[in-house]
Amino acid sequence: MSSSAPASALAPVPLVMQLIVDGASSTSFGWPKGPWMAQSAHAAIAAIQTSLDSAATREYVSSANLESMHKVTLQTPAEGKAKMTLPQLSEKLTAARAEWEKTRGPASEDADEFPRHFLWIEQPENVPTCLAIAPNRKPAALKKLLRPCTLLKE
Repeated sequence: MSSSAPASALAPVPLVMQLIVDGASSTSFGWPKGPWMAQSAHAAIAAIQTSLDSAATREYVSSANLESMHKVTLQTPAEGKAKMTLPQLSEKLTAARAEWEKTRGPASEDADEFPRHFLWIEQPENVPTCLAIAPNRKPAALKKLLRPCTLLKE
């Protein structure tokens, strides 16, 4: 018996990492782009390291997927009603992960796993520069929290 669903409907949602910078800080410190890129790399590696027990992370860094890694760079809103700092976003993500763990357990292999994250704070300046979210398939709860963030285009 053949399925009437297209093959693309059966494929899993691709894994992605979100790298998020503070919409206000990225311009207010006057740092060149190079240091901001380095901060993002630090945060991404830290998010990978802290989530190595996740099936999604292991799949993302597997040899078969090294040439197809996908990342999205976002920024928090710098003004208006949705204004949010990286530490505020980190608190929301931490609470959402804790809620997910209550229902699933920390070692669950669930496809809708709420991902861990890492907030990189540059020292000695003590400036939160980038929040990296571990590889994930964009679960609904994460999409909702990231809705105010916009694509970083510059």
